[in-house]
Amino acid sequence: MSEIRLLGRAAAGVACAVAVLIPGAAAAAGEQSTVTLSVTETNQQTRSVTLNCDPVGGDHPQAGAACHQLQLVDGNFQRLDARTASNCTKDRRAVSAEAKGNWRGKPVEFRLTAANSCSLKARTGALFDF
Repeated sequence: MSEIRLLGRAAAGVACAVAVLIPGAAAAAGEQSTVTLSVTETNQQTRSVTLNCDPVGGDHPQAGAACHQLQLVDGNFQRLDARTASNCTKDRRAVSAEAKGNWRGKPVEFRLTAANSCSLKARTGALFDF
């Protein structure tokens, strides 16, 4: 009987360890996140990609990094701030970014306009870098 209890406790310990090591895994069970991301630069055609998280996929070239950024802010695009020391020029070639889809079962929609693509990347990191 004590061996069965020991095995049960070990299994519970492993499950807790996995939940700690994989943020959001328990909350996101069965809730795939899919977001369509679009970038439009002045006088250019719009570029779009699909980003899937939980599990990571889609045609975003940096899907893993983009999903990680969204996990850090729990899908709240307004809280994105990947600012790093950047050497962006102050040229004005406006770029618009848009995200539309769902994050763990909740609808998300986001729009941002930046002075140029460098400024957009400084604000959003890998998310709109495609």
